[in-house]
Amino acid sequence: MHILKRSNHKHFIGKEARNLTSVQNKSSKMSAFSLTMLAIGSIIGAGMFLGVGLTIKLAGPSIILAYALMGILMYFNLSFLADLSLLDPEKGSFQTYASKAFGTGVGFVIGWLYWISGILVMSSEATAAAIFSALWFPGIPLWAFMLIYSVVLTVVNLADPRWFGKLESGLAIIKVIALIGFILLGIVLAFFPLLGTAPGWHNVTNTPFFAHGISGFAGSLLLVFYAFSGTSVVGLAISESSDPEKTVPKVVLSTSGIVTFFYVISVLFLLLLHPWTTYNASTSPYVSALLPYKIPIVQSLMNFVILTATLSAMSASMYGTSRMLNALAQQNEAPNFFNKVTPKAVPRRALLFTNAFLIAIAFLSYIIPNKIYLLVTGASGLLSLVNVLTISLAHWRLRQKLLEKRQDYKTHVLGYPTSNFIVTAIFVGVFFSAFAIPDQRASFFLGLSLIAVTAGVYFSVRHKLGAKSQWPISTAEHHEIPTTENSLHTLKHLAQETEKRISEGLRPKNRS
Repeated sequence: MHILKRSNHKHFIGKEARNLTSVQNKSSKMSAFSLTMLAIGSIIGAGMFLGVGLTIKLAGPSIILAYALMGILMYFNLSFLADLSLLDPEKGSFQTYASKAFGTGVGFVIGWLYWISGILVMSSEATAAAIFSALWFPGIPLWAFMLIYSVVLTVVNLADPRWFGKLESGLAIIKVIALIGFILLGIVLAFFPLLGTAPGWHNVTNTPFFAHGISGFAGSLLLVFYAFSGTSVVGLAISESSDPEKTVPKVVLSTSGIVTFFYVISVLFLLLLHPWTTYNASTSPYVSALLPYKIPIVQSLMNFVILTATLSAMSASMYGTSRMLNALAQQNEAPNFFNKVTPKAVPRRALLFTNAFLIAIAFLSYIIPNKIYLLVTGASGLLSLVNVLTISLAHWRLRQKLLEKRQDYKTHVLGYPTSNFIVTAIFVGVFFSAFAIPDQRASFFLGLSLIAVTAGVYFSVRHKLGAKSQWPISTAEHHEIPTTENSLHTLKHLAQETEKRISEGLRPKNRS
């Protein structure tokens, strides 16, 4: 996620740049369909397939409203990011806009929080994958599965990364097909007594909508938000889309609509099939909802699809997070040790260092196996919330100034700037709601501590970074501030910067 400092350009006129030129012409512009599939694949992961059990337990039937609300907020968040990316396509990432809007310090903190959040996302996905695997092998401990999956996916990521694009698109389609299949099966089981008594609407109407009151509803919002995280990939991939000013607004609307529809409708059928009190985080609700019906193969097939989707999301996070660390090193905002890439354009050192933290998380899963998923998911959600808040506020601050340079720009964001303030206020409320829920306080303090430590590190090293006190500064002062590019296109961008915008290179996919 970066753009090189000018003083560092010459560093890449050598082995790394030459290694990249062999794959310069491998990618093509993305259609609206491809970009939508990329976004959907990045969003739908363990946060939905496993985390929904926790959210139902917290909120009861009102969880339907929580997913609908977050879907609307997701639309605005995507709109803000897409608008900035269209107005300033050369700079393309939320870290860049954070630096431009609020100073180098915020950009530094956002970049490192992205890396830390990426580790937590990988840990969350690894934990979920281990829980899904336990359905078949209940005797194997959680930490063993986490270690196995971490090692295997590390080896996969050390290989040539060019196949990631097609793999992620294909797996995104599998996720969508799995959810469609569950919804269709849910219609049959809920309303047609083919395999026993059809519950109809009884399980929803026979209990209070706000089963645990407003506090339970509010407590679910952070975990629901986590299920929608990864939306930033749309903004990051805009430079890869064809005719972006026409394509991207459609993608924003279609992505928000499709994901929200699948989430709300599939959760509705979870509630229809069984009382909300039967769900928890010990297994995927999408599997446990089908177990009583004893339909041959369906449970195992659904579990396999979910496991595959989770490992896919984990691998994509592994890809992007390691490249973020490599990008920070190229900006002199991380140790130079992580600067290098292999002949196949893999930041091996950054990857191995990043993935080493998964071992620590696996150790935690041995100590607190029943709490690890909520801990890492909640903390990751809080850090992702910081990124979302940054996008909303940066869009509010930068849009008018960027419009002065784009008189031909016709796209507009619904309700700007009022929508920015409303979205920001709601997300701030979600952030602090984590503290109000006893089970989420550990995640809240962990996330808050990581933010404070990262900010403290910046103030400790800012003189070494060559950045004077610029937090915040006006947007007019940002013309010389080194910015960052998204992790999806880091390696291609190095070649482009070095050889004056060479033809397109890598286009891997990620869950940001």
